[in-house]
Amino acid sequence: MVPNTKRSAPKLSKSRYLSGLQCHLKLWYECYERGLMGAIDAGTQAIFDTGHEVGELATTRHPGGVLIKADHFHHEEAVAATLEAMANPKVPAIFEASFLHQGVRSRADILVRVRGGPWDLIEVKSALDVKDVNVNDLAVQHWVLTGAGLKIRKAGILTLNREYIYDGKRYDVQELFKLHDLSDLVPGMAKDVAKNVKAMHTMLAAGKAPAIEPGDQCFDPYDCPFYEHCTRDMEFPEHPFDELPKLHANKRALLQSLEVESIEDVPKDFELTELQARVRKCVLSGKDHVGPGLAAALADVEHPVHHLDFETFMVALPRYKGTRPFQTLPFQWSNHIQTSAGKLKHDEYLCRTDEDPRKEFAETVIESLGTKGTVCIYTSYEIRILRDLAKALPKYAKQLAAIEARCWDLCALVRDHYYHPDFHGSFSIKKVLPVLVPGMSYDKLAVQEGQEAARLYVEALMTPDAKRRNEIHQGLLEYCGQDTEAMVRVRQALAEAVA
Repeated sequence: MVPNTKRSAPKLSKSRYLSGLQCHLKLWYECYERGLMGAIDAGTQAIFDTGHEVGELATTRHPGGVLIKADHFHHEEAVAATLEAMANPKVPAIFEASFLHQGVRSRADILVRVRGGPWDLIEVKSALDVKDVNVNDLAVQHWVLTGAGLKIRKAGILTLNREYIYDGKRYDVQELFKLHDLSDLVPGMAKDVAKNVKAMHTMLAAGKAPAIEPGDQCFDPYDCPFYEHCTRDMEFPEHPFDELPKLHANKRALLQSLEVESIEDVPKDFELTELQARVRKCVLSGKDHVGPGLAAALADVEHPVHHLDFETFMVALPRYKGTRPFQTLPFQWSNHIQTSAGKLKHDEYLCRTDEDPRKEFAETVIESLGTKGTVCIYTSYEIRILRDLAKALPKYAKQLAAIEARCWDLCALVRDHYYHPDFHGSFSIKKVLPVLVPGMSYDKLAVQEGQEAARLYVEALMTPDAKRRNEIHQGLLEYCGQDTEAMVRVRQALAEAVA
């Protein structure tokens, strides 16, 4: 229990500073009630691991650099080691250099010595682009380092270079990374940083947590790990107005200003799109919407109907020759083939070896789909992958283009012609399926969504444990197979709705 008295504010770090920018209550919990955030999930841990891997590789751009090994629990030792390294003119760069200024601790990813005395400050990000939160990260570091007496010549963010193509042998670290020089921007942010730091310290020194209601800040720039705690006693409407599809930020703000919480409370004269109005009508009536054009749209197929789904993955550091950082690579497909008589056949493919899967993927999917029949997909994602494959594999470009011409988007059909209040504003197959096909869902599958499938596939590539690898592969086959069987069942359910 935190006592209701003022206390000395704990020291900030750059991560705590960023949390404070997002929400003072988030920062409070990070400092005093970390146990409320729960365990880090596997997906988040994978992101952290990737960041460490990319960060370590970035240091190889500076041979002879010194790593400050003391961890964040021993900041004073880290500062002392940093000063020792800075005093040695033979040290060209320092990694995890540590500083303290006005109650803020900072560890710089890379600090490069410049002839004449100044330093270059480099923050490494395992991404392709610079985000606003990255700029704030660099700005607080610049403020701390200059406040600690350093002269900074250049301050920038090092990202991966989207144009870099891996030769399959070794990374060219000078070309793999791209430096975004923000030297003209971050020094001018110093006053705001100082103001923010003071406000955070004042808040943390208070005797109780700040009273902040959940809102948009809970998800921007990151999902807050304390959200479930902050909303534990809140009652949410069954159909919040956020269920209105593609609601513009301005209209969202207007509804908030009108203190509207649910779709039922949206004023009758409030301007909505046709789809939003349809959703609102279904919620108010409690009934589904069956559009007059649904039957004709469903009939616009040629048998055999192929139901196709792709699974893809991407890694920060390119794994195969000819690939780029974060390039999307397809590794699995499923195809449920339905004849005019209603019979089903299931084809599937999963790359089980650690090699570029694209050639075998293309060859097998071309063979399975043949040259006849509608190719039912759910969203246009498969079309994007087909186009990427055609560019990468010119030999198969005509066949892949012919497949694309046969594609028929079931998600678009649902969006245009059908809605049920239990969709809750989403047309995702995972929302649509259990509503239209009761008893069929993804809840009991070992793999339940695409990002998890991608992460697990990478785990299977990395693990030496054959049993674990086989377990993952079986889960992936079941998941992808359900995606395509789901399309078959959704089509059948929609046909019954207009029968």
